[in-house]
Amino acid sequence: MTEESQRDYQMPSRAWRPLLIVGAVLLVVALLSSQPYSLAQEEARRGGSDTFSDVAIMGGVKRTNLSNDFRGGEATAVMGGVDIDLRDAAMERGEAVLDVSSVMGGVKIRVPKEWTVVSQVTSIMGGFKDETRHPENEDHKLILRGTVMMGGLKITN
Repeated sequence: MTEESQRDYQMPSRAWRPLLIVGAVLLVVALLSSQPYSLAQEEARRGGSDTFSDVAIMGGVKRTNLSNDFRGGEATAVMGGVDIDLRDAAMERGEAVLDVSSVMGGVKIRVPKEWTVVSQVTSIMGGFKDETRHPENEDHKLILRGTVMMGGLKITN
């Protein structure tokens, strides 16, 4: 067997290396981002917290927030989905900030009809859709910041 034919034979096995590295990195990130279950986390999932931080990596997170003073939070979806329902939340301050990151995943947010949504989201090969009704007064603003890359972000009432 010549050296050239041996090189061609080994080439397909080298092509899988980048995919294996990406898979290993995603697995490590998923393991590091998981935290032990606690009663405080369960209370926060039910809506007892003014802020939240959700991460969905190749999975899904569904949250309903019932806070009386919603301040904002973070939602990250990597090849997964995050569904946030804020329709029963209230905002005592004039505005709240929600940081959103989506990479090949989706984030869906439902807000009360009284809130005005202000988008500061950058979309790269992805989509952003605001289907909210704009209220007459802008007393309460939800400011969305972040990046959508090859994924989607949808806001509804």
